[in-house]
Amino acid sequence: MEISRHRDSFSPEQMQLFVAGLSGLATDEVRKAKTLYIRNAIAEYRAMEETLRAFGCAQIVFALIPVFWPILYLQRRTMNAGRELMKQRIRNALDVWKDDLAGESFDFPMY
Repeated sequence: MEISRHRDSFSPEQMQLFVAGLSGLATDEVRKAKTLYIRNAIAEYRAMEETLRAFGCAQIVFALIPVFWPILYLQRRTMNAGRELMKQRIRNALDVWKDDLAGESFDFPMY
């Protein structure tokens, strides 16, 4: 799934590399880059949500057979954990960059 790629982009190491790549840019350019980074992360999150919804529809067929219930339960927990991880990492980036992103609004629930 795409979760691992996105998870890596929000790891502390990747975030530091991204910010280091912004050094030397004008303040306005840094703000634009960070805004784009967050907007792309939100877009990736929404795409992952749709993928998980589609996968959930496929799981309905297996839910008719009780032997699959434990597997489906574990898949659901894994999907929910990945979803929450992505949400929390986006929120963390928004919190850390709130001064740099002052005045920007994002269509993403903070809590």
